[in-house]
Amino acid sequence: MTESLPKTNNHSGRKVLLGIVGTPVLVIVLSSLLFYLVDNQAVELGTVNNGELVSPPLQFAEAPLKTLSGEKFSYDKPEPKWSFVVFGDNECLGDCERMLYVARQSRTALGRDMNRIRLHYVTTAQEISNELQQRLQQEYKEIQVIVLSEAELQQLFTGSAANPLAEKTFYVVDPRGWLMMFYRAEDTEQTTLNDLGKAVVRDMKRLFS
Repeated sequence: MTESLPKTNNHSGRKVLLGIVGTPVLVIVLSSLLFYLVDNQAVELGTVNNGELVSPPLQFAEAPLKTLSGEKFSYDKPEPKWSFVVFGDNECLGDCERMLYVARQSRTALGRDMNRIRLHYVTTAQEISNELQQRLQQEYKEIQVIVLSEAELQQLFTGSAANPLAEKTFYVVDPRGWLMMFYRAEDTEQTTLNDLGKAVVRDMKRLFS
């Protein structure tokens, strides 16, 4: 007399199969639901950034970026990294210079994580002044200067409420090239800049984790 397989084995097999197939689907559905609720401000996540989010984020890496010598600048070379980006003219004086200072100090304050961030100065001029070039060489040895005309810069920010040339402001670009957040100082007093730098460091440590 032939024995049939226990029904419990068939039942268990179906449960395992449903678990394998259903888990990814459930994760996708719940993730999509959470994204929808957050995007529509129906719920808020616990993490609060000190910087202001750029909404929608802008694809900085796909802009027609060039070096001072006129060559194409590839954002993800030699490897993708975060970036602090300051926009300015051919001199970068006053507020512009203070934002470069805050960006540099914030990067340095990250300690062993500082190498995960690059510092970029984006000029809307085709060249920078001798004074700025000397200042960058002396005080910002690792900075990379990028050329992007004012028309191209405005094109990049089309549809965004953010102003790339706003005073006392610098931006954060993620490793995929998305310009996604900015920081604005209320004034350029040293205490204000120190507090802003600390806020930047707190945000970046959260983003790194």
